[in-house]
Amino acid sequence: MRQYRIITIIIASLIVTAGIGCTNDDTELAWINDAGDSINDIIWANGDQTWANGTTGYADQTKTESKKVNALYGIVIASIDVGSGFEEGTVIIGETGNGSLSLHDGSSEVYTISSVNP
Repeated sequence: MRQYRIITIIIASLIVTAGIGCTNDDTELAWINDAGDSINDIIWANGDQTWANGTTGYADQTKTESKKVNALYGIVIASIDVGSGFEEGTVIIGETGNGSLSLHDGSSEVYTISSVNP
């Protein structure tokens, strides 16, 4: 009986140890457009990842798809529809009040773009 208990403890320890190594370290990022106008070419951390939605952009109150990012810290810039096309500008992120973010490794985050100032 004692042998079965020891074997059970060893097997349980191996299962727990194997589970610890199976974490998902991918960091994902998505955006919600709350700027009032269409936004396109959202660029994270000097080109680490880019979101673009054809020629129409992401309409106001639209969420982008989540994408894997490598950079955990950076600024975001975007292009906003100014009527005659898209013009690049400085982004203000609603949750931080500025254009920079610090992400956590392995997290999946969604941030709001509250304005883009061309």
